[in-house]
Parts: sequence; structure tokens; C-alpha cells
Amino acid sequence: MRIRAMQAEDASTVAALHAASWRRAYREILTHAYLDSDLEGERRSVWTTKLSVADGSLGWIAFVQDVPAGFVFVRPREDAQWGTLVDNLHVQAAHQGHGLGRRLLHTVGGWTAVHTPDVGVHLWVFADNVAARGFYQRVGGREVERTDRAAADGRWLPEYRVAWSSPDALTAATRG
Repeated sequence: MRIRAMQAEDASTVAALHAASWRRAYREILTHAYLDSDLEGERRSVWTTKLSVADGSLGWIAFVQDVPAGFVFVRPREDAQWGTLVDNLHVQAAHQGHGLGRRLLHTVGGWTAVHTPDVGVHLWVFADNVAARGFYQRVGGREVERTDRAAADGRWLPEYRVAWSSPDALTAATRG
């Protein structure tokens, strides 16, 4: 496995990974109409914009045998109280349970320890995404807030904010 920084040219690759992940993990969370639409095209548009804007956001793609297998994207210092936002973390189904998500979060922890060491790290997860919530708990994340948030399909859905108190806490929890 290797992990490298995302580049603007990765928008289509990231969009394909993102759409596949949402179609599998969110089948009973987001509407079928949304998931069965041109989701990959919509995500490509989103990622083309995200990867071309110089706002300090950045991400990493993980490869297994030179095939894209997952990615993580962060927005440093996104929240005054909670710190850096893990905006996206997705791992292809075939690679889940093999430490890839943990390694991607460890990469985030290492980067934030150097670049934003004075703030925590957080993310949002759908309340109904029980598998992801369990994963975040296993890697030291604490559910610190529950609220309804706007979902990509236009509805408001309950989500949890999961937080790590510091980059060091995230790095320590994802070691190994």
C-alpha cells in the first residue's frame, strides 16, 4: 500500500471512489433516486472544484497494488472549537478491514501534528452509518455532538460530530 498527496488531476479517480463508497455505504441513508443518478458525474464536478481551489484543503489517495483504494480529504482549522475537519474518508469495500482507513487517518494525524498542532481534528458521520461510527470509536474518536445537517440528497439527516482532542491523539489511536 502506498499513500500520496492528491493532485488536481485526481478529480475523476476520487469521484469514482466517492460515488462507489456512497452507493454501498449510504444505500439505506440517502435516497435511492439520488444514489442512482449520475452520482459519479456530480462528484466529479465537486472534486474538480475542491482540488482546484487554493484554500488550504488537501487530501491523500491510497493505492493497493497501484489501484486506487481509498482517500481522505481535510480542511485545516475549519472550526474554531473543533479544529481541522476530515471532510471525506472513503475506502473501497474490498479493502475495508485491512487497515487502510486507519492508515489514512494516521496520515491526517501526522500532517496536522506538524501544520495545525494546536487544534483538534473532527468529522461528521451519519447517525445511521453504524459501521463507520464503530470504526471511528475504535480509532479513538469521541461522539461529541448530534445534530441534523443538510445531506447531499437535499434532506436534513441526523449526524454525529466525532472528535479527537489533538493531532497527537489521532496519531496515537491510529498507530499500527
